[in-house]
Amino acid sequence: MAAYTAVISLLQTLDRNPKLMNRGQTAKALESIHATAEYFHDVLQGSRNKTRPSDPKKTKSLEEKIRVAASDAEDIIELKFCQFIKVSSWTFGILQHWDLLPVVEKNGYN
Repeated sequence: MAAYTAVISLLQTLDRNPKLMNRGQTAKALESIHATAEYFHDVLQGSRNKTRPSDPKKTKSLEEKIRVAASDAEDIIELKFCQFIKVSSWTFGILQHWDLLPVVEKNGYN
């Protein structure tokens, strides 16, 4: 369940990204991470619908790896979002992306 929650959180974070970050290599990286997170979401959703996993120990290990990867990816993306907002001018940055202010405050960039 923790892996599923981490993947949902990562997808929500990706959906909040500033549109200006959707250029070049950054856009490609975010698209790749989003596709991977959606794949993990589908895998975890499928495993939740099964009544009995074939090997509970392996399933738990895989879910833990997914949880860690999703959490790490989300941390890095949030940091990059904060750096993007910090570099932007006040008018063009924070006021244009006021919905990201909680992310900035969470990471101590206010």
